[in-house]
Amino acid sequence: WLSTQTKLSSGTLGIDSDQNVPAYVQALLEQTADSLENLQRTLQRGEEARVGANVGVSRLTEKIGTLTDQMKTEQTLMAQLAEHQLALKPILTRLDENFARSNAEDAAAEEIRGHLRSIDAHLARLLEEMASGRTQTMQEFRSEIRVLARTIAAVAEKPGR
Repeated sequence: WLSTQTKLSSGTLGIDSDQNVPAYVQALLEQTADSLENLQRTLQRGEEARVGANVGVSRLTEKIGTLTDQMKTEQTLMAQLAEHQLALKPILTRLDENFARSNAEDAAAEEIRGHLRSIDAHLARLLEEMASGRTQTMQEFRSEIRVLARTIAAVAEKPGR
C-alpha cells in the first residue's frame, strides 16, 4: 500500500499529482522546511561568529607578538643602560674624589660638580621613566592577555564546540 502511495524521484519523496496531499502531511512538510531554514540561519550565524572570533584572536595574537618584541627590545636597552651606569660609576667616583682634593673655591671644579650632579639627576630621571614605561607595558600586556582569555572563553562557550 505504501509503495502505491509514494514514488521516488531524484531522491525525494513524491506523491502522485492526481492524489490530494492530506493537510496534516502538508503542514508537517511546511514545518520541517521552516525548521530546516531556521537551522540553516542559526548555523550560518554561528559560523559568522566563529569567523569573527578567529579574526579577533588572530589580531590579538599579532598584537601580543608585537608587544613581546617591544618588551624584548626594552629589556635589551635596560640591560645596556645598566651596564653603562655600572661603567660610569667608578669614573664618577674617581672624578668626585679628585675634585674633593682640589681647591673647593675653584670655579671650574664647582662647575664640573654641577655638571656631574646634573648628569646624575638626568640618569635618575631616565631610570624612573624606564621603570614607569616597563610598568605601563606590563599593564598593557596583562590587559591583552585578559582580552585573549575572554575571547577564548567566549569561543569555548558557544554551543556545538
